[in-house]
Amino acid sequence: MRQRPLQVIALLAAAGCLTLSQARPAHAQTSRLEPNSVKRYMFDCATPKEAAAELKKREITPLETIPGPKPGGSSIFKARFANGLEIPYVIENTDGRFYIYAELRRPQYPIPPIPYVEQEVVFDNPEAKLSFVGTLTVPHGSGPFPGVVLVAGTGAHTRDEVVSLHKIFLVLADGLTRHGMAVLRFDKRGVGLSGGKPFPESTTDDNASDARAAVRFLRIQPGIDPARVGLVGHSEGGIIAPLVAAGNPEVAFIVLLAGTGLPGLEVQVLQDAAGAKAAGADEKTLRATEKLDRAIFPIVVATKDKTEAMKKMHAAERAILTADERKLLGIPEAGLPDEAYEGLLTPWFRRFLELDPRPVLEKVTCPVLAINGGKDLQVLADENLAGIERALAKGGNNRVTIKKLPGINHMFQTAPIGSGNEYRNIEETFASAALELISHWILETMRLAPGTF
Repeated sequence: MRQRPLQVIALLAAAGCLTLSQARPAHAQTSRLEPNSVKRYMFDCATPKEAAAELKKREITPLETIPGPKPGGSSIFKARFANGLEIPYVIENTDGRFYIYAELRRPQYPIPPIPYVEQEVVFDNPEAKLSFVGTLTVPHGSGPFPGVVLVAGTGAHTRDEVVSLHKIFLVLADGLTRHGMAVLRFDKRGVGLSGGKPFPESTTDDNASDARAAVRFLRIQPGIDPARVGLVGHSEGGIIAPLVAAGNPEVAFIVLLAGTGLPGLEVQVLQDAAGAKAAGADEKTLRATEKLDRAIFPIVVATKDKTEAMKKMHAAERAILTADERKLLGIPEAGLPDEAYEGLLTPWFRRFLELDPRPVLEKVTCPVLAINGGKDLQVLADENLAGIERALAKGGNNRVTIKKLPGINHMFQTAPIGSGNEYRNIEETFASAALELISHWILETMRLAPGTF
């Protein structure tokens, strides 16, 4: 889902949740890293003592004395964030100056040799007159194998759905293929090697058209059982999967990972409130945030002319908020600049706000697994799972499994709090328990036992 509540930006910045990515200095030394890790430059200083002080300012507590490596050398030490997360840091001595890096480990990334076949593929979407490039992973053996199309969430994602330096779909595809499924993941429109206009110019409907083409492609591949091809959609992909499956006999099952069961406008209001609360907002600020959301979002949906929409949003901002509420939200005396509203007027966001997944879910007749994380602050689990369950029941679908996973965030990591600023620093890319649940549900639903293909 879109994670940019405009009225919460000032709150997040004040709480230290928004940071600018810093480039690694060209002259810094290279240290020995764990396999599948990323070294992210944090800052540099004159002494290890200064490094400890800078980390303390950032609410990061070293768990040991920070070593002072010799010139040209490096050392690793651990430190803990205020939320309890512990990660390793690298300190390097380059010409007498010390450079501090966060070592972001990714232990779930597959390391060759891999126990399956991996190949790059190209498929067409005739409806859009576009070609898409992706990766198909297939277990060893003759099959026929059940097939899975992975559908990414909001944003201009490559086939690996990279979020906060985590390759979510790389790990998910690897896990599902090891369990005996063929998996197709692909670059979204205008991203990587695929054609078309990228997010936010493309909409959820465009992405659904592309996913539909991916299903058709996978069903005709050698070694794939066309009667057992389904979709696993994450976040916005959890909206797209039902759009593809509704009334479509080509889809054997769908898995919704942090999918929505409420209209987009309601999802965004809840997300903005959750983000503000996680950033430390009080009840008055939360009420002001919701007031502004409910005033401007209907304008975004109903007013197609951009200039007119901008005028109406500025007028609504002035009319709906008191002077004290504007102060709480960090809105200047002259009001928010046009740039603050630009992101709301894109084709993608307009369509997201107006799209209601419930009538679509009512038309889904194939088996459905819907799982959401209990610490998801972007797509709140209780409200959305309830909406999904009610809509499927209303349509008469009784082949439904609904699960709320405690301690899991929007990216399906085990998380202390669930806020977006944690994603990068968590080593886990995708919770093993969630991956096992998805794999075994698909195999059981398709009446297969692991290794019986």
